[in-house]
Amino acid sequence: MKTEDLIRALAADTQDTRPMMSRLLMGLVPAMLVSLAALWVVLGFRADLAEALRMPDSVARFVLTGALGLLGARLALVLARPEGRDAARLWPLLAVVAAAVALLGWAYVTTPAEGLQMAVVGKTRTTCLVTIPLLSVLPVSAIMWALRQGATTVPALAGFVAGLGGSGLSAAIYALHCTEDTPLFYVPWYGLAILGVTLVSTVVGARLLRW
Repeated sequence: MKTEDLIRALAADTQDTRPMMSRLLMGLVPAMLVSLAALWVVLGFRADLAEALRMPDSVARFVLTGALGLLGARLALVLARPEGRDAARLWPLLAVVAAAVALLGWAYVTTPAEGLQMAVVGKTRTTCLVTIPLLSVLPVSAIMWALRQGATTVPALAGFVAGLGGSGLSAAIYALHCTEDTPLFYVPWYGLAILGVTLVSTVVGARLLRW
């Protein structure tokens, strides 16, 4: 049997995405709840969270990280199928990145020059770079577990979206604690943390999801 025929046969057996969706939710929802509880117990939520949720700049980080997370999880469902490499569309991810860059540029030109350095460096970058990857461990593992139940033909790309999905959602959880509201801080530092998790997940996925 040719490789293309094998892929078509496997695809025919995995057209129904509901079981895969159930597996993903079964692993990802508890993982997110554990990460949320860990943040609450160890670091706590910011005291002025209700007020922060009324600030556009602050809300934007939840939108951006949440969008990355949900898009990554959705792409994982697509790539779990053998034909997923042809069905996956990555441009929405690029749209989120473009929105983040645009927001960063807007913040740069509207922030007074004397406040730029402090806005970018912030006071909690180390906490950010450590906490987001730690919070990502269980969510990324849950997405990887769901992918293992499928038959992806692009294991590295599947690992990439698993890392992006898990770390994006975890960054949104971390934002419940973070008091750095300017895009000059959270776009580069959250982005760096998400990128680091995603790169590691890509390498792991290339090996773990191979069949």
